[in-house]
Amino acid sequence: MKNSLRIRIFLKSYKSEVRFVLYFILFFLALQLLHYSVRSYTSPLLVHKLNAGVSSRLINFITPGEKSFSNGNTIGSGSFTIRIAQGCEGIEGILLITAALCAFPLGIKQKMSGVLVGSLLIYIANLIRIVVLYYILKYRPGMFDLAHVYVGQTFIIFVGVLFFIAWITNFAQSDE
Repeated sequence: MKNSLRIRIFLKSYKSEVRFVLYFILFFLALQLLHYSVRSYTSPLLVHKLNAGVSSRLINFITPGEKSFSNGNTIGSGSFTIRIAQGCEGIEGILLITAALCAFPLGIKQKMSGVLVGSLLIYIANLIRIVVLYYILKYRPGMFDLAHVYVGQTFIIFVGVLFFIAWITNFAQSDE
């Protein structure tokens, strides 16, 4: 009986926080379901053009001697290639920001502009991640797994969390 009472007190004390977490989970799952249902149609644009193609152009801008190219989801230079797999296009980071902003009590304009700005920020951060991973795999291949699995993914999440905190700090509606 005491545990049940503690849970009720906790839920009552942290009602808005619990509501945010539940809405966040609901929105994130719904967005993931939507994303996975259309991924085969959106992949040519998101992975091939907006990630591989743009990353290749960035690599050529940074180091013209690389003469990198993109072909579908692959970026190459000479005999070297790196493949951008589905799931590495930054969509999950964008979905996390979108779900968090939708779940947070903001006005519709603040939510929509936050989703747009946050999506652009995550996209740019993911391009940086892909370009860095290209150079790491080409010139320091022993560090690739660490950079890809731990550093790169953490970087995207960190950028998303910092953006969310900054956005709600500037646009959250006070209770006063």
